[in-house]
Amino acid sequence: MAKKIVELSTKKKVELKEMSIDEIDLCNDMTTLRQSEDGESYITGLSKSRTAWLRRGISGGDFKAFKVDNGAVTDSVLKQLNDDEKNEIVKAIQEYQNMGE
Repeated sequence: MAKKIVELSTKKKVELKEMSIDEIDLCNDMTTLRQSEDGESYITGLSKSRTAWLRRGISGGDFKAFKVDNGAVTDSVLKQLNDDEKNEIVKAIQEYQNMGE
């Protein structure tokens, strides 16, 4: 699969990989729109979805020890990222998948 290197606002470089349609669907399907008893709508599964995008969309980069287990990035890699970096990477991963084209 094709790969791309992006530089984050923190100057950390992260290598992204092209994901399969099934992987993209899995990540998208983790978020759910729900409705409370009083009719208010809310979304659940946002953190799970973000983690899924990161695990499946990162293939390398400026990490102390980069490890993959069964095709998914390990916790030790994800714990090296702060929340802003995670959000920035997920956006880059989604854009790289040519979603919506």
